Amino acid sequence: MKKLSQYDCIVVGLGAMGSAALYQLMRRGVRALGIEQFSLGHDRGSSHGRTRVFRTAYADMVYAKMAGEALSRWKQLEVRAGQKLVEMVGALSFADEDNEHFRQVNAVHDTLQLPYEVLSGREASRRFDAFSLGDDIVACYARRNGFLHADRCLDAMQTLAVQGGAEIWEETGVDRIEMEGNGVVVHAGDRCVHASHVVITAGPWLGRSTTELNLPLKVTREQKVYFDVAAPDRFCARRLPVFAHYDTDVYGFPLQDAALKLAVDHSGYAVDPDQVDRTVDRSYIKELTAWLHRWMPTAAPRPVESSVCLYTTTPDLDFIIDRHPAMDHVVIAGGFSGHGFKFSILVGDIVADLVVDGATAHPIRRFGIGRFQ
Repeated sequence: MKKLSQYDCIVVGLGAMGSAALYQLMRRGVRALGIEQFSLGHDRGSSHGRTRVFRTAYADMVYAKMAGEALSRWKQLEVRAGQKLVEMVGALSFADEDNEHFRQVNAVHDTLQLPYEVLSGREASRRFDAFSLGDDIVACYARRNGFLHADRCLDAMQTLAVQGGAEIWEETGVDRIEMEGNGVVVHAGDRCVHASHVVITAGPWLGRSTTELNLPLKVTREQKVYFDVAAPDRFCARRLPVFAHYDTDVYGFPLQDAALKLAVDHSGYAVDPDQVDRTVDRSYIKELTAWLHRWMPTAAPRPVESSVCLYTTTPDLDFIIDRHPAMDHVVIAGGFSGHGFKFSILVGDIVADLVVDGATAHPIRRFGIGRFQ
């Protein structure tokens, strides 16, 4: 086995979280190596695709605050990358008038003094004429929301990390990680790499990378569908925000590459991440087509593309960001439960804190591994 020179830190898994960690470590002068089992930007996990929702619209104060912190970092990354990464087109959520989640989200908006407007269904439909909402619907428009160009974000973090001195190995599987002296040894194929620290951000494969911890992670198969629509002007980002229907968990985006993206949040079933049916169910496409006919009837939707991605969820749907309880030189970040992409630039910063400083000023106790024991 070939032994390689020591790094300060090795990041295992280069989806959104691992790429952000590699980027933030590079910015602190850490000699870092990122290892990815597939090619960069692959479609096997949770971070691929054109768009991800960016929202501060949370019923949970912790995540709403974290989203605000992440936004400033995305804006900084935009400047460094020299390209647009965040589109603040606003977000429209709507539901029946008695929807408790709707009330909870607005209560958080009030507490944090985030800008939003409550609209009747008819008012929302007049402002955003792609919708047809009735008097029995209440809506909320929050302008400090929008979407991220996910593929651009990944590429920007990876490219800047490498330009700053980090290394990346693609298509390299990690066989095992062992403690050695004051550091770790990562065994990757025929290579044996020494480092002071290792960060494990393996997404759907996190449980396999940390079998000794028996983390209660569930990987689910989730589906996205893209539609061609009539009267596309109504569905472009100038006139349509990102949107979410709290009663059905359907969410969507304005047109990107001439297609309207729609999905049902947390609607998938548990899978083995290495054995996933990548063909979207016909019944799922019909379900979303019917949803569009009901709530956006001028769309005259025609499905043109679809894809599958994976969620990795914890029982409480909270993240895992912590040190390994038995290996102090190992930092673990995962279980981002289908809503983590927007936070990745911030999570990378927190992980870099743990590696470089041994602690972070961010309140991450809630995300500790000990809560599962």
